[in-house]
Amino acid sequence: MINVVKNMALPLSKSLSELPEYRHVLANLVLRDLKVKYQLASLGFVWSLLYPAILLGIYFVIFSRVVRFGEQFPHYWALLLSGMIAFQFIQGGIVDGMYSIRKNSTIIRKVYVPMEILVIAGVTVKLVEFLLQMTIVITLLAILHHGTIYEFSVFKTLAILPAAILLTYVFVLGVSLPLAAMAVIYRDLDHIVNLVMLGLFYLTPVFWASQKIAGSKYLPLLALNPAAGFIELFRGPLYFGHWPSNPAVGGSPAATWSICIFFAFGSLLAGHAMFDRYKHLLAEVV
Repeated sequence: MINVVKNMALPLSKSLSELPEYRHVLANLVLRDLKVKYQLASLGFVWSLLYPAILLGIYFVIFSRVVRFGEQFPHYWALLLSGMIAFQFIQGGIVDGMYSIRKNSTIIRKVYVPMEILVIAGVTVKLVEFLLQMTIVITLLAILHHGTIYEFSVFKTLAILPAAILLTYVFVLGVSLPLAAMAVIYRDLDHIVNLVMLGLFYLTPVFWASQKIAGSKYLPLLALNPAAGFIELFRGPLYFGHWPSNPAVGGSPAATWSICIFFAFGSLLAGHAMFDRYKHLLAEVV
């Protein structure tokens, strides 16, 4: 097992050693993608805030008024918001990372750029949007989510969020790397990933809370869902006002962090090892 990890870590460490040399390329790619994405829209970057706000309103009406998932959770909008913002980053980062090599085919044909840089840039664009959205979310929760048995915690949020965002970013990057390579070769992968993400949305505690199925025989299965673990890192301080606690792994903060660290760096090691096997073929078929 140790030898397997070492074999996966060697190509990753080699790729990481190249990144400082191309840091300006990475910055330019991120800025370019942000400009291209919003420069033709009338509202520009405001769409990165408006789109999730509209989705939040739709989900709130459906799940609180029609399906009534939130009856046992005061300020259900805050529960929904704390889960939705994290899931959208996971979903959006994976999808954008998957398309990153294909959409930069002209760059690949003209100059040498480490393929990993393109995937990192795609995921980082989503990270920039996520950080802006999170600033607004924290402000809203600090003002409005208090006075119930669950309250937004400023101290715990500031203590937890940097590590939570970093681990989620690493996980998204690890998943995106092999998908970006395979999406160049297997064009049907787009449809498969979109279907998987749709199913994952309903299997992840976004509009419901894992506490709702506490004691159920299905709760341990939730530990197999990486997205569920990462959402608990955000929902703990943002909605419940306590340290992250994932009932699927026993509820202890240590176990909650451990499973997320495992998924984050496990996906990065395995994902880059798969990417490394494909990347030499990409310039020929992109």
